[in-house]
Amino acid sequence: MFSFLGRGLVAFSDLTNVFLGDDKLHFKSLTTERDYSTLQRSFEEADGIRLPVEYLKQGRAFVCFDDQLKPQGGFALIDKGPFRSLEQIPDDILKPVETAMTEITAVCLNRSNALRRTRYWSFVVGQTLCGHSERIVYAVDSDKTSLREQVFNHIRVHTLYEGPVKKLEGMDEEAIEAVELTTKSHLTKGFLKLALNEAGKIKSAVEKREPKLPRLSRPPAHA
Repeated sequence: MFSFLGRGLVAFSDLTNVFLGDDKLHFKSLTTERDYSTLQRSFEEADGIRLPVEYLKQGRAFVCFDDQLKPQGGFALIDKGPFRSLEQIPDDILKPVETAMTEITAVCLNRSNALRRTRYWSFVVGQTLCGHSERIVYAVDSDKTSLREQVFNHIRVHTLYEGPVKKLEGMDEEAIEAVELTTKSHLTKGFLKLALNEAGKIKSAVEKREPKLPRLSRPPAHA
């Protein structure tokens, strides 16, 4: 069932591109060293963490480009542990078993707006649902309140840990992050909430751009 929903979301994501105009996003599955370096660099510019290319190769990774082939972001779905999200948790904190699990990482998107976020996240969620793992884990910087408010707060999750994390390869300094675990079911419901929220923003933006026609007064009635 989730695989069917995932393919549907990917198709929906492709459809939204029709309405993006100059903000179109084109996704590419990574296969070459150059592709992986592009995602590595994009995420480093956005988040300050230089993820090892070998780590990105442990799963399915994607970059997105605009019409001029300029990188606009990307993401990776790591299907094989050990997962960085869990590795960075302090040793005295209980961690879940790394089976039937996928990690969402390297999430980044330039020039975000409501319709672009819908295009991006419907593709991310769709590809995640197409995978074989039932559980999804990810880490998000606790200071990035806008990302949590716009996206992750719509998803029902179990917070495994929130606080200072270990400094892993590619990190310039220690960070304070939340490591959260969810399921395909909760991810699907969360995305529907997100989509409805973004649809409301798109509707409001369109209404603001629409010119208001002057009201025509009726001619006085003749006796």
